Amino acid sequence: MELGLICGVVLAALTLSLVLKKDAPAIAFLLVLTAGMILLLRVFSAAGSAAQRFSGLLSQCGLDSALYLPVCKAVGVAVVVRITAALCRDAGQSALAAKVEIAGAVLTLSVCLPLFEQVLDLITEWAV
Repeated sequence: MELGLICGVVLAALTLSLVLKKDAPAIAFLLVLTAGMILLLRVFSAAGSAAQRFSGLLSQCGLDSALYLPVCKAVGVAVVVRITAALCRDAGQSALAAKVEIAGAVLTLSVCLPLFEQVLDLITEWAV
């Protein structure tokens, strides 16, 4: 049901924007932007509940959050960077999109540093 609603909103916004694009391009752009925001809000709410369930499953397994939290953060950074870069490209700013992607790569590395530290600690404990 959720997927049908999301696809229906997107297809309706797409159709209306194509009709309005020639006569009122600003309204067409705002319509697509609004539909995108509605879509993202629905997806983020679904992702929040999935993340809670995922966290519950991992805590039942006894895994430390220091092992999986950086991976979840890296995925979040990747999603935000991909959406932002796509918006920049849609606006005709491909150079800005490339800079956003570079910033995302640097941020992903910084988010994953605690995981790298954990791996190095495990390796040094195992080697000794």
